Amino acid sequence: MIISLISQKGGVGKSALARLLAVEITKAGWSAKIADLDPAQGTSTKWKARRDVAGFQPDVAVEKFRTVERALNEAARYDLMILDGPAHAEQGGRVMAKASDLVILPTGYSLDDMEPQVEAAYELEDTGVDPERLLFVFCRAKGSDAEDRAARSYLRKARMTVLGPILPELASIRQGHAEGRAASEVPFPKVQEKVIDVAQEIVNQLMKRREAA
Repeated sequence: MIISLISQKGGVGKSALARLLAVEITKAGWSAKIADLDPAQGTSTKWKARRDVAGFQPDVAVEKFRTVERALNEAARYDLMILDGPAHAEQGGRVMAKASDLVILPTGYSLDDMEPQVEAAYELEDTGVDPERLLFVFCRAKGSDAEDRAARSYLRKARMTVLGPILPELASIRQGHAEGRAASEVPFPKVQEKVIDVAQEIVNQLMKRREAA
């Protein structure tokens, strides 16, 4: 199975989601790999290096790829390949999306975050990607319940499917990433519970789409 993380801008939580999914899926006994497709930044690759130095378990497979095609050639070796795409992905994003069982578009609550992601979703649909495979996830989210409701209303009006749980913007998660941890590995049970819900619901959505295919 393949999950793509696609964004038209940086800093919306793609790599945070990739790390969370890879750790939790590996803990569940699946083989998973993050394909870091941003050679300029290499965010996931650098995180993996910090994780290895710290000796955290489980061991998570991460590899930097210069092309989507090379990453896709590796996908059959794993239960799940997580394609962590670069910001402003265009042609590469379309290739990723068409090959994926689930396409995640992370976004914050602001219109500046949501508008380009909705445009990206429409462009993917126009190139033949099944809209049922597109899933918006609120990441690095920080705001009131009213702001959450307004953002969800905007995306519903745009005909987008939105995950219920959110990945919050918290200092503990930022610090965990700096140490080589995933969001689910921070030492605060309430935070762990919240972010594990995100990972579990994404897996549920993945399996649902897989069964419907």
